[in-house]
Amino acid sequence: MAQLMDRIRSFVGREKAPRDTPTPRSQQGPLTLGSLFNSPLYSDVIFMVQGSVLPAHRAVLVARCDVMAAMFSGKYAEARSRVVPIHGVSSDTFLAFLEYLYTDTCCPASVLQAMAVLVCAEMYQVKRLQHLCEVCVCAYLQSMPSRELASMGISVIRLLRRAKCHNADQLYVWLLHFIANNYLIFSHKPDFLELSDEEREQVERLRWPSRGYLQELSEYQQRRRQIRKSRCSIM
Repeated sequence: MAQLMDRIRSFVGREKAPRDTPTPRSQQGPLTLGSLFNSPLYSDVIFMVQGSVLPAHRAVLVARCDVMAAMFSGKYAEARSRVVPIHGVSSDTFLAFLEYLYTDTCCPASVLQAMAVLVCAEMYQVKRLQHLCEVCVCAYLQSMPSRELASMGISVIRLLRRAKCHNADQLYVWLLHFIANNYLIFSHKPDFLELSDEEREQVERLRWPSRGYLQELSEYQQRRRQIRKSRCSIM
């Protein structure tokens, strides 16, 4: 009976206790890598990126990235320092890179962000993240209607250049086909002249609408106009 009364008091006491009281660590369940992302809990290294402080855990970084493993286990300064400065990458991009290492997911918010993370992934030789970013860029561009493609401020030709520069071979080939499939849109843009002779030859060969189709369409429309004129003269 005494145990039952204690149980009842504990249930009644829950209603009186403040709801925002933090749950003790021992009652929260086991930690996951995702819960440690960007958390100072057990952190043993701090990245300084454009003035932002990003805590991390060497064990996770070493297990997920070979370049990080070499950086922290070799004779480099990073192996002996708790604070590691990162240059040439924005804080948002590097945070997205760390998020992938902890969660194995990548969700860039735009084409430009996906390309930035792709460059960071190529820098640290994380091939799978690089491929995921390639897929993201393709998905974003493919979902755009023709009117948006024509008016967007992003240069697809320069995306092609960056893909080639950073060894994103699949994205490079896909962008060439994308330019060819939307030939009438991209051929009128000034940066179309930045294509190399080889690239332009491939785009011209794969272009849609093709020259033959446009010629047949023009001939068909001309015959239609002639038929309409002949009907009008008879009337």
